[in-house]
Amino acid sequence: MTTCLSIVGVGLIGGSFALAARNAGSFSTIVAFEPDEANAARALALGLVDEVVSEIPADCDAVLVACPSDRVPQWLETLQDHSGVVFDTASVKGAVLAATQASVGHLPANYVPCHPIAGLEKSGPDAADADLFRDKLVIITAAAATDRERCKRVERWWQETGARIEHMDAFEHDRVYALTSHLPHLLAFAYLQGVAAEHLPHTGGGFRDFSRIGASDSAMWSAIFELNKDALLPRLAEFQKNLDSFRRVIETGDVAASKALIEAARTHRRELADDG
Repeated sequence: MTTCLSIVGVGLIGGSFALAARNAGSFSTIVAFEPDEANAARALALGLVDEVVSEIPADCDAVLVACPSDRVPQWLETLQDHSGVVFDTASVKGAVLAATQASVGHLPANYVPCHPIAGLEKSGPDAADADLFRDKLVIITAAAATDRERCKRVERWWQETGARIEHMDAFEHDRVYALTSHLPHLLAFAYLQGVAAEHLPHTGGGFRDFSRIGASDSAMWSAIFELNKDALLPRLAEFQKNLDSFRRVIETGDVAASKALIEAARTHRRELADDG
């Protein structure tokens, strides 16, 4: 059994990994670097970690960097010579790898880039859930420099939380998740700008389903949008084009064209559902 895990950031993702790894017996000791004093105190009180540290112990076997995506490269630079395995949870991979390459001069062999597809709109240590990753996908975007033995260890730790593993190219990952994750969050944030308290008594399931992710953490998502803007902006332009198509048929009163657009969307969703 691996001896020690250090976690940078014990919010939803870091705290959930700590709980799941503790339940699985993956590590005998779990410590955390958490600059937010309130979060650090809650992580200790909830038993997520055994100790809060002021710096990452040199003899830890593994370091999970679970801070906002834009802070990951600086941690990778700090930990480039650490003897343990370093893995992260950043939602953007290509930009993180590029920034690390630029600052360090190479991609550290001890770094295994990961993205668990298991986020919620909640945040902080109190949101931690030992089952958060169960049956969820974890994407690993290993680079050519990534040490394969360390990669296998990281795969095992994620599998011990109940997760499934898939490998992807980092920049392909960013293109896919710009559409399936980043764009929907952006749309929810934009939509909620126009909703006021007096509208709430007149909302139903559609409002709750669509607006739920609009409660997500602002620091995390503003960082994601900035890091992945090269992939996100074309998706946003494509969405704007589709939105303009609906605007035109509504403005002109072309009910047949409006129905055709809706029917095309319904048919496509059925096809997607059939594909799983």
